[in-house]
Amino acid sequence: MSNVKSIYSKAEKGEDYTDRCIVKLKEDHGFDIEKTILATSACSDEIIRSATNFRDYVSLNMPFQLGGLAGFPFTGLTGFGAFASHIPDDGCAIILYGPHIGISGNNTLGKVVRTGQLLESTCCGALVGAIKSFQSEESEPDSEYDFQQWKLTEQLKSDKDLILNNDKPLILATDVMFERISERIKVLLEKSKAQFKGNKVALIGGIIINTDYGEPDWFEEREFEVNEF
Repeated sequence: MSNVKSIYSKAEKGEDYTDRCIVKLKEDHGFDIEKTILATSACSDEIIRSATNFRDYVSLNMPFQLGGLAGFPFTGLTGFGAFASHIPDDGCAIILYGPHIGISGNNTLGKVVRTGQLLESTCCGALVGAIKSFQSEESEPDSEYDFQQWKLTEQLKSDKDLILNNDKPLILATDVMFERISERIKVLLEKSKAQFKGNKVALIGGIIINTDYGEPDWFEEREFEVNEF
């Protein structure tokens, strides 16, 4: 079993974290969970689904997908505006965001054993791919046919040297990606705030930590704030 806490000391098991957040939103911020919907800006990877269980509480159990590869909010202003228009009257919204990283049972960073597989596979493959492109400049992603990979690689370029010189480059790349996602989420929310008028919006950001199939996933909170427009 992987020792997640040795790497992410503040991480909580995903379901435990969700339960605690729901209580906080209801008791401290007056959220009516039956009139609350969820959006995620998390990686396209299907393994993300098991990381938290907010969808079990909110009014619709299918979240609005704001994110693409590595969790960057690729749907932009159009996505934010569409999501805002779906919030129940006098209701609330949760936006859960952040990149993910795998930690296998062998404590291998960036790897997990997935459902139906015997061998470990990459997690998050997009961030691992970005690091590999930094190591070999000839393999830079195609901006036309691999746009999301190209864009997230561009987002990390200002920290390229720090990432490559770090003894755990994937952890640093994941941390940097969180900052880029957080910055973009807040800009998009500010630019579209008129469309959220009358609603409470909780921003919950952190690192999603996936483990081998059959083991619990984890979440390390980095940001929690509630906005009312």
